[in-house]
Amino acid sequence: MMGDDRILTFARTILRVMLIVNLLAVVGFVIATPASFLFGTALSTHLIAKYGATLDVAGALLALRLLMVMAVPCGIAIDVVFRNLLRIVDTVREGDPFTAVNATRLRAIGWALLAIQLCDLLLGGFTAWFAVLHVQFSTWSPSFGGWISVLMAFVLAHVFRRGAAMRDDLAMTV
Repeated sequence: MMGDDRILTFARTILRVMLIVNLLAVVGFVIATPASFLFGTALSTHLIAKYGATLDVAGALLALRLLMVMAVPCGIAIDVVFRNLLRIVDTVREGDPFTAVNATRLRAIGWALLAIQLCDLLLGGFTAWFAVLHVQFSTWSPSFGGWISVLMAFVLAHVFRRGAAMRDDLAMTV
């Protein structure tokens, strides 16, 4: 049991750190998007210096700005995952994780994971767009593990809901 407490404490610490890191990233994108308009000339100059005068600068700036805008809802979805996981970890520490509330939290995590996967598909589109523009960008491949995690979250939400109902039924018969 002592090892479980350390694992839960570690998980709780990691989740709190990741919440802060994610919040900072979202704030960064919220600031960077309008800043890209304020510093549009400097960005254009930098892009031309790096990729040459044949670069479609307007297209590259549009792609960059839209990518930053897309990062915000993705960051919000990540926040939903971390906050709900943190609450679930707290109920495990309290000794009563199989509740209808945790089932609802797991369902919210499932929806947030689905949103993240949809953002990932959009990232694939951005990867193709940057390739057409001949602008360096990371590679992309679909996240099959991510899609499995979406299904798993919804299944676990159902398991938790059933477990909570069975526990409540048992409490009524005793």
